[in-house]
Amino acid sequence: MQWSTKAIEADRPFGSWAEDLADAFVQLEPRKIADQPFQGTISRADVASIQISRVDATKHVVLRLRSHIARSLGDVYFVNLQLDGVGRYTQRGHEQICGPGDLAIVDTTEPFEIANCRNFSLFCFAVPRKLLPKTLAERPRLRLSATEAGRALSRTLAGHADLCLRSEPNSGISAFGAQHVVDLISHVPGILEESPPERAGRSVVLSMMLDYIDRHADDPELGAATLALKFHCSQRYVHKLFATTGRSVGEHINGLRILVCTRNLLDHAHRRATIAEIAFNAGFRDISHFNRLFKRSSGLAPREFRRANSTADGTQ
Repeated sequence: MQWSTKAIEADRPFGSWAEDLADAFVQLEPRKIADQPFQGTISRADVASIQISRVDATKHVVLRLRSHIARSLGDVYFVNLQLDGVGRYTQRGHEQICGPGDLAIVDTTEPFEIANCRNFSLFCFAVPRKLLPKTLAERPRLRLSATEAGRALSRTLAGHADLCLRSEPNSGISAFGAQHVVDLISHVPGILEESPPERAGRSVVLSMMLDYIDRHADDPELGAATLALKFHCSQRYVHKLFATTGRSVGEHINGLRILVCTRNLLDHAHRRATIAEIAFNAGFRDISHFNRLFKRSSGLAPREFRRANSTADGTQ
């Protein structure tokens, strides 16, 4: 579902935005911050028991008033992940300031104010209160951008949100993503405290480790020891987590590196690079080891693979 509006008439500075907000979320009152034309878009996916939305809009304030609540049947938390801009969230006399990568939580059964003082983008997760810990919304300060683990969690949440918004409604992928979103949000305080990962839940920590591997697979030093150091746990615990995937830490890392090498061996932009250069740039340190893994994966040695494909596409 999508909503989009622009301010056209002078007496309606927000166009249909108030109605769009009510349709997509709950009843809210938008108010202007600055004299500039307003425009905003909302994309929403209803997955399992939660709603995931992306909002892109000109800077403004929204209020949740007692008069709105009196006419509402909703009983959800809004958990917002700031993508761009800066948001100020005020509820029960408590203020949350959110920059890109940070989370904020508001309870829709009580009044609140959200002020985005710059043009902004965010993901909004509308989650029934019963699915999240009761203490989560008590004076929250969820600055995920402040720690490595928090930043990993933020990227993982954003990835799941994007996946759900792009997937077919009621698909197995979106339902899986929604459940994972709830698990991730539930464990945010423990992640920020850098408590032992056993308290954060295996699926949460594993997701963050896999995200870290995706972004650092080209680091020759990457392995179980690196993950243990980054996520404040033992190497034994890292191996225990990856055992649930059916692949070891090294197999995950080398699998990504082989994919990168395969792509670069096929890419004309890398045709002057030697096979050793391609392997080392992907994170391998031993060319013989790389050759064995590549042949096991593709059935051909890297040189034979490159030659066969350059012949097939007529470049040789």
